[in-house]
Amino acid sequence: RDTKMGAPLSLVLLLAFVVFGDVQGVNVKIQPWGANSVRVRVSNGAFQQLPGALGPTAPSTADTEVVETIQSTTNGNIRASSNNKGTVTIEQLDLGAAVLVVDSTKVPPATTAGGAGSIQLHGVFNSIYGFGEHQLDITGLNLVGKTFDMESCLEYGHSHGGEICLPFMFGVNRTTPTKPNFVGFFWNMPGYGNVTFNKDEKTVTWNAHNGVQLDFFVTVGPAKVPSGQQAVAIIKQYTDAVGRVPHMPEYAGGYWHSKNRYKTEKGLLAAAAEFHQRKIPVDIIVIDYHHWVHFGDWSFDPQYWPTPQKMVDTIKSYGMEIMVSVWPFTSPHSNSYVTIRDQKLCAVNSTDQPQVWPDPNPKPPCFLYDPTQEAARNYVWSWLKKGYYDYGIKIFWLDASEPEQIHGTPKGSAYSLGSMQRMGMMFPYYHSQMVHDGLKSEGVNDIVMLARSGWAGSPKWASAVWSGDTQSKWDVLHTSIYTMQNAELSGLFWWTTDIGGYAGGQPSKDWFQELIIRWFQFGVTCPIFRQHGARATEPWKLQNATYTIVVDIIKLRYTFKNYVLEQLAEASEKGVPFNRPLWFEFPSDSTAVEIEDEYMMGSGYLVAPVYTKGQRTRKVYLPEKGTDWQHYFTKKVYAGGQSYVVPAPLDHFPLFERMGNSPEKEALAG
Repeated sequence: RDTKMGAPLSLVLLLAFVVFGDVQGVNVKIQPWGANSVRVRVSNGAFQQLPGALGPTAPSTADTEVVETIQSTTNGNIRASSNNKGTVTIEQLDLGAAVLVVDSTKVPPATTAGGAGSIQLHGVFNSIYGFGEHQLDITGLNLVGKTFDMESCLEYGHSHGGEICLPFMFGVNRTTPTKPNFVGFFWNMPGYGNVTFNKDEKTVTWNAHNGVQLDFFVTVGPAKVPSGQQAVAIIKQYTDAVGRVPHMPEYAGGYWHSKNRYKTEKGLLAAAAEFHQRKIPVDIIVIDYHHWVHFGDWSFDPQYWPTPQKMVDTIKSYGMEIMVSVWPFTSPHSNSYVTIRDQKLCAVNSTDQPQVWPDPNPKPPCFLYDPTQEAARNYVWSWLKKGYYDYGIKIFWLDASEPEQIHGTPKGSAYSLGSMQRMGMMFPYYHSQMVHDGLKSEGVNDIVMLARSGWAGSPKWASAVWSGDTQSKWDVLHTSIYTMQNAELSGLFWWTTDIGGYAGGQPSKDWFQELIIRWFQFGVTCPIFRQHGARATEPWKLQNATYTIVVDIIKLRYTFKNYVLEQLAEASEKGVPFNRPLWFEFPSDSTAVEIEDEYMMGSGYLVAPVYTKGQRTRKVYLPEKGTDWQHYFTKKVYAGGQSYVVPAPLDHFPLFERMGNSPEKEALAG
């Protein structure tokens, strides 16, 4: 067996997990886990099925369990072998070379307390993509040189709900620029820790605060296929393993209108009627938080929302659906507080008593319900059903679903399935499952919900994510272009932005007019087209010229709606992100690799958003020599493989239709 290192197209990694303690003979469990993929677990004791995105059953029927001194298993284009000291070598067979070497000479103790550890990966990391949703200190698509702390993603004061640490890494070796090689690596341990994608492009350092075994998934492309098919296959195989989005419901493919907030039933109905009268199409209109009396009521305050059934019926008569915000906390005097407290359907502290949760919105002594308990999920759903679903509301906005916290996770706090140190990142997974399973129990199949956080596998519950509470600033719009692409490369295919930014927007002011237009132009090309902000977000609140342009953009979405739904169906069925970088679609185009502020919208359109104040032209690179591109608005045709400076007046933006056939991904995708 040839395991030589350093072949031109290989991605070579050395991974060492170091903790206190001596482990001379460890157990290694390697299993085929879907096409061209393996799951590896390394332990000092018996293997455990712990919380994570990889369930107890592999997506393929093959299942090999070996704990002998030396063993190997082959699955398609991947071969994994190990010894009893925990060294695991993973080869990509069509390269004839090792693409991953995992040296787990020390692992956490297989005890209830577990232990901390560190991982270091050595290899060729010219580019690293994915890893969830990130906006802080992001200046491009490539994550090399960045450090991320898991728990900080949950801390509202740090992230403002815009950071999702989802530990899937899409690594690229570009030693041969026209023939890049790809590998996917997923760390199936949902506890706190941090990771650094070091600037040297050779090492990645990962620290885990607590664990009892190593558990990871590696996937490579099929044998002897072009790089384009390789990239598609890796995302598909990863999402086969953890789960991916269902089909987007037809009612959710258009414009979602939201603001913080409609305070009364009367105000919501007046806005909906105005949209209807002006013939501005809206698919979903949103009721934000504080429509209740107390956190944990999960129902409308009858003083301000007196006739929910009549309200829902009226909204539906306009062709709209309602989405309602629900938070995961219960507070004193609410309908659910005593039951959740007394039955411990909430997070608990180190003495196994209900943990008072540090969030200033519901105010202490509030509790965080525990969605890892089936009983808690059923109980909370029973309130959502009574308070909303029974009136005809089936779309839920799971705000603060990291869960939101201030000043860090309380020390010693835990869910029923484990400590927050060990599984704290999975709250949005189980929280989304609560809504999904509740709707399914009522016979609903066309499900979509919006959550402020996610983890690997949460998309399978029909859970979308958004960019969090962003600022109304040009640099935030710019960063969102990278944020969106990496989120979708992590399997978060349903992604959206707060068009206009959440905080700071002033719809009547001159400075805001250009920004909101450019943000709408970006948002209309996203999987979910949604405006939200702490301001009056109705288009008629803008200046007259801006209003006209914004309404035209909203109507443009409906021109593209069938196309959007078709492409999102491709994401569901074949694991191809709706928005993807140019290198993903054109991996052999060495210039496309360098272009990070353009992206594909499905297979048929290229988008080059305008994100600079006052900009009225845009430099655009159109990939692939031999492909023609037609400007959607001007109808001018451009030859691929070249850069152009194109007009970008305020009333349109660089959007290009790809002429002719899409590249050779069809055989693999089919």
